[in-house]
Amino acid sequence: MEEISQQLLYQRLRNRVIELFDMHSSFEDIATLGAFEMVNMVGDVLPLDYDEAPKVFSEKEKKAVAEFLKLAGSAADATDEDTWKIEWFRNSRPWVRLSEFAKQALAIFSERGRFSEEYEEILTS
Repeated sequence: MEEISQQLLYQRLRNRVIELFDMHSSFEDIATLGAFEMVNMVGDVLPLDYDEAPKVFSEKEKKAVAEFLKLAGSAADATDEDTWKIEWFRNSRPWVRLSEFAKQALAIFSERGRFSEEYEEILTS
């Protein structure tokens, strides 16, 4: 297995976070994978230890991740059983808030964009 730097690992994780926001911003994507899978995906990727690669995430991005985690927790708490019904998600206030915020978080992360998965970016902030 190839050894990679901590920064490169976190650059790859950053890209997974962006993908997570992208999936959560679409009710079609949410319904395709189902409620439990979407909840589990959040737990698979987040939270992160930002101290491991301090410049990969900006303060604004860290705040967006924290808010997303809070809203994802509320959506998880509101989900008693697994569902793939798009109308259920559209009628669930916690899932609507999560999806709406995922769009905002995606816009925040789009300011700096995706990072390379092959080489370390030169990061200044």
